[in-house]
Amino acid sequence: YQPCAGIDRGVNLKQSIINSLCGWGRDSRRFLVFFFSSSGSTMSKLSPEDINVLSVRAYYDSKTATNTTEMANLLKYESQHFRCKVQLELPECIADRCWSIGLVQACDRMYLENRYGQSGSSFWEFHPLKSGRHKMVNDSDGRQYPFYSLTSSKFEVRRGVISDSLISLTYEDHFYPTVAWELPYYGGAKLTDVIRKQDFWVWLVAIKRASSRSATSDVFNAKNDEIYILKTMRWRYNLHMTFDPTQPIGKRLQRIYDTQEEQPVILESNHPLPLSALSPPHCNAAQSLIWYPNNPSDKPKLLVPPKQIIVPWDTWTNDMAPGRHLSVKKPDQCKLVGEWAHDTEIGVDINTMSGAANSRALSNLETGPSKQPRVSSRSRG
Repeated sequence: YQPCAGIDRGVNLKQSIINSLCGWGRDSRRFLVFFFSSSGSTMSKLSPEDINVLSVRAYYDSKTATNTTEMANLLKYESQHFRCKVQLELPECIADRCWSIGLVQACDRMYLENRYGQSGSSFWEFHPLKSGRHKMVNDSDGRQYPFYSLTSSKFEVRRGVISDSLISLTYEDHFYPTVAWELPYYGGAKLTDVIRKQDFWVWLVAIKRASSRSATSDVFNAKNDEIYILKTMRWRYNLHMTFDPTQPIGKRLQRIYDTQEEQPVILESNHPLPLSALSPPHCNAAQSLIWYPNNPSDKPKLLVPPKQIIVPWDTWTNDMAPGRHLSVKKPDQCKLVGEWAHDTEIGVDINTMSGAANSRALSNLETGPSKQPRVSSRSRG
C-alpha cells in the first residue's frame, strides 16, 4: 500500500492524516483512511444523527415584567424577557466539513401600533411581511446570518477530530423602544395606546457547510450549504398599554395588559424554514416607522426609514401606503438587499430525514441581488 498523500513522516501522524482528509478533492486520487477513538474503535464521520439534543427550554422569564419610564418628551418601556436554552452532545468523531449549530429566530407577524387618540397612529412595520413578498423576517443582529447572535446562540465545528463535547446554547429577547408623547407635526396629537402583537419561530439547526466554502465566509449559502432541523419552537408576545395624556408625567400610564395567552411551545414535529428566515434583511434593518393619520385627505409621513429593503424604493413606498402618496426621497443609508422571488421552505427534519437540505434540490428557484449580511445595532421598535 502506498502512504496517504500529504502525510509527512516528520510530523505528528494523527494531525498529518487529518490534513490529508481535509485536503480530499484537490486531486483525482482517493485513499482509505481509518480514524480510531481512544477506546480503539473506528471513529465515524459526523452526521446530523450524531447530534444528540439533551434538553430544550423556551419560556418567559418570570423574574422580568413590563417596565415603563415616563420622561418629559418620551415614554420608555421594556417588555418581559423570552429565553431559550439548549443542551447538545456530540460524540467523538471526524468532521470532514465545517458545521454551524445554533438557534435561528424569525418573525412572521408584526403589529406594533402607537395610537394617538382619534388623530391616527404610527406603526412600526416590516415591509417584507406587510407586502406579502416574504413569509418571514430573520431576527438576528445581522452579523452572521441566520443565527440570532455571534456568541452564545451558535457553536462552530471545524474540520478534523471532534472530542466528546457538551454544548450549551442560549439567548434572550425582549423589546425596549421609546415612544413620543406628542406629535408636533400633527397638531400635538397625544399618545393614548401602545399595542404590540408579534409571532416568532425559533429553530435549532445544524448547517453543514459546502466543501468549497471559504474559511472566512460564515454566511449561509442557500444553494450549497445543507441545513438540518433539530427542533422547532414558537412564541407569541402581546402587550397593550393605555395612557391618559391629560395627566402629568409620571402618572399617565393607566393599564398594562401583558398576560400572554400561551407559553412558548416546543413543537412535536419540525417545520421547514423559508429562505427569508435565513437571510437579509433582519428585523432591525427592515423595520420602518410611518405615521398614518385617520383623516384620509392627510398624507402618511415616514418617520424612521428602513436600513435594508428587498425591492426598489418606489415599489417600497407604493407597497407601504398604496394610494396615499407616501412620497419621500430614498435615504442614502438604505440598501437594496434583494427579494426571494420564491420564498421556498427548506431544511431536512432530523426526525424523519425528509425535506430539501438546500435550494439546489429545488427547481426554478429565482433570487434577487446577492444577499450579504450588514452590521446593525440591535434596537427594537
